[in-house]
Amino acid sequence: MVNTKKYCIMLVIMALLIGGISYAPVSANAAPNLAYGRPVTVSSTESASYPGSSAVDANGNTRWSSVASDQQYMIVDLGSSQQISNVILKWAAAYAKSYQIQVSNDNSKWLTVYSNYNSTGGTSSISFAPTKARYVKMYAFSRATTGGYSLYEFEIYGSAEKVGVLDYLKSISGKSTVLGIHNREPNANPAVQTNQLHSITGRYPALWSGDFLFSSSDVSNRWTMINEAKKQWDNGAIVNIMLHVVPPTQSEPGNWDGGVVSKLSDAQWNDLITDGGTLNRAWKARLDTYAQYLQYLKDNNVTVLFRPFHEMNQGVFWWGGRPGPSGTAALYRLTHDYMVNTKGLTNLVWVWDMQDLDLNWSAYNPGSNYFDVFALDVYNPDGFTTVKYNTALSVANGKPIAIGECDKLPTPTQLAEQPRWAFAMSWAELTFSSNTNDQIKALYNSSNTVTRDLLPSLK
Repeated sequence: MVNTKKYCIMLVIMALLIGGISYAPVSANAAPNLAYGRPVTVSSTESASYPGSSAVDANGNTRWSSVASDQQYMIVDLGSSQQISNVILKWAAAYAKSYQIQVSNDNSKWLTVYSNYNSTGGTSSISFAPTKARYVKMYAFSRATTGGYSLYEFEIYGSAEKVGVLDYLKSISGKSTVLGIHNREPNANPAVQTNQLHSITGRYPALWSGDFLFSSSDVSNRWTMINEAKKQWDNGAIVNIMLHVVPPTQSEPGNWDGGVVSKLSDAQWNDLITDGGTLNRAWKARLDTYAQYLQYLKDNNVTVLFRPFHEMNQGVFWWGGRPGPSGTAALYRLTHDYMVNTKGLTNLVWVWDMQDLDLNWSAYNPGSNYFDVFALDVYNPDGFTTVKYNTALSVANGKPIAIGECDKLPTPTQLAEQPRWAFAMSWAELTFSSNTNDQIKALYNSSNTVTRDLLPSLK
């Protein structure tokens, strides 16, 4: 009688010995290796015996080898944009001491999602913030041996899970910066600057920003702005919304001068921040109006970076320039508690925003339970100084920091030197008057900036 079990095992062993069986390895959660059998482009090959395809064939006995020089790469084409979050490299004896993993959707703009400057070879399992990409590159720039670079396998794994906006900003902090642009008036055309930027760079910013605004035309077109926010979210962008609105001493619509730019008396201010005060009730009634729009976005699963009080230390605005616990921070806390606890708007990521007028930002801190992101508006001619960056890190106390607004864009080098800026949003038309098209293109094509096409699926 034939022992069937032993016979089957012998057949499998014989097939493996003659190379008759190949396999597509899977990760621990049984996800498929997206790189398996995909087209590969390499910078060089040591010989025809070591082609790039050998690193994606799921055969641990074959390998790709480059020529013996630095600055080599392997690019895997996944065929379509996929959400990925993990790469496994199985190095041969000739490995890279320093290398990066980069991703792209057009084989042109590359985003660096992982860097290793002290690799020890072997098998490297690499995780990074989820991102959408069609092309995945292993870029090696420093050899550990006198030979070239050699990989047995280059495996790529995806993730179907959606990522929360705040969690995503936390995950990229120190690695890359989301790029955005504010869309200034009119609300009748709430993507005008976003589209202008796309016409220059061929890329959409990862962050779209709008505003409730104050003029008659803009107030009447708030639903147009809100519908654009939903459209941008549905297209994969992060949404930011602001409140350049008139004080509760006035009715809407209103004016910029004498409205948004105006001053409350101390008595009016105390009435505003005191529960039950006349202005307090008027402000909450106004928040009821804004909450209807934000509730619509919540009902449609849109997360909003919400910046209710622009530049809290800027005294020209009716809400700003009042330091201390009973100052602007008190109005911020009142607004937060009403929108979250009373109106139930749990889809808001709260942004505490300051301007680089000085460094006394802690005097406006609403409290760690009241903000999720600290944002700095950079308009002073000295630009993105180290002291501003370090002060932002200090007041944020471990939370993400961002460039809330700017006219002059940071350069890729400046972002590399200050990598904790989670996003950088330029201000509407100033983007184009303060930067050349070449400067804008350089930033939007940089390997440390995130455009809309590279964002993960958001929740």
